[in-house]
Amino acid sequence: MAHHTSLQLQQALQGLGIGFQLHSHAAVFTVAEAQALTHLLPGAHIKNLFLKDKNGAYTLVTALDTQTINLNQLAKQLGAKGRFSFANAAQLYTLLGVEPGSVTP
Repeated sequence: MAHHTSLQLQQALQGLGIGFQLHSHAAVFTVAEAQALTHLLPGAHIKNLFLKDKNGAYTLVTALDTQTINLNQLAKQLGAKGRFSFANAAQLYTLLGVEPGSVTP
């Protein structure tokens, strides 16, 4: 699977006429860590969860950072096979080309 770079994402957004402002920060592993770095930035703040069901199907979930996510309920709502679990570091790197703490749309 080909990995997309940040530049490719920026170009795609520009091509679609979607405005954005890029803010970079160190990898974070919790919402609290992210909020400590981004709380002064305007706009919605998000968290990204890279999940896998029991059949090995992957799902990237982007939600507001204040939103509580019930993984069992979400798996049912999305029609996942069995429960969701978090993808491991090797799966993150192989499929998305990122390290834990760096998952982003």
